[in-house]
Amino acid sequence: MPYLNEPAAARLNDLIKAHCAPEWKQLLRERNTALTFRKGETIFSTGDHAERMLMIQQGAVKVTAPDGIGGERILRFAGPGEVLGHRSLGHEPVYTATATALSACTVNSIPMGLFLSTLKANGVFCYHFLLGFAAEMRRLESHMHDLMTMDVGQRVAKVLILDLETYGYDTEDKTKLAFTLSRKDIANAAATTYESVIRTLATLHRRRIIGLVGKEIRIRNEAALRKIVGG
Repeated sequence: MPYLNEPAAARLNDLIKAHCAPEWKQLLRERNTALTFRKGETIFSTGDHAERMLMIQQGAVKVTAPDGIGGERILRFAGPGEVLGHRSLGHEPVYTATATALSACTVNSIPMGLFLSTLKANGVFCYHFLLGFAAEMRRLESHMHDLMTMDVGQRVAKVLILDLETYGYDTEDKTKLAFTLSRKDIANAAATTYESVIRTLATLHRRRIIGLVGKEIRIRNEAALRKIVGG
């Protein structure tokens, strides 16, 4: 029986199973609630009191934060098994970002107080959870560095790789992305314009590195795409 309605890639579930005491596993299972969100619906907003720790069971989510000039920048994309709301941890938990459903989503939810108590009572679980948190912060720092040093083509290619690594390939078509980010979201994540994304995608299509079928993107040559990024 799953502890948090286990999805295919249950990263938080793996930590709970491996490092929480049996009574805490049972309590987390009993207090979990599955929530559903429509495409475009806000899961939580910056500044909201953080009442829940969340994990995606099914669907695609983007996490954004104010950019300081009246807009928002994308911090990360998240898929099944990934945690939402963990940046709010503290004595007075407040969400520091906004999570928005990019597709119809099912999200597992446990009360924040219970999650904090679980961290306190299960030291090895807390340790591994913090390691994951630190790794995410390093990835974000690396991405922000790349935005400052890469050219537009590299940045767009990197976002396509990020899309692939987050959501994978379609189960029936092994070249098609399981979930294709919108051109607008690619532009935001790559810190460029919508028009530049269109031009870059067209160039990659002509070079047969990707394929464009309507709004969908297929990765024809993953090695070449990674080479553009630099590895």
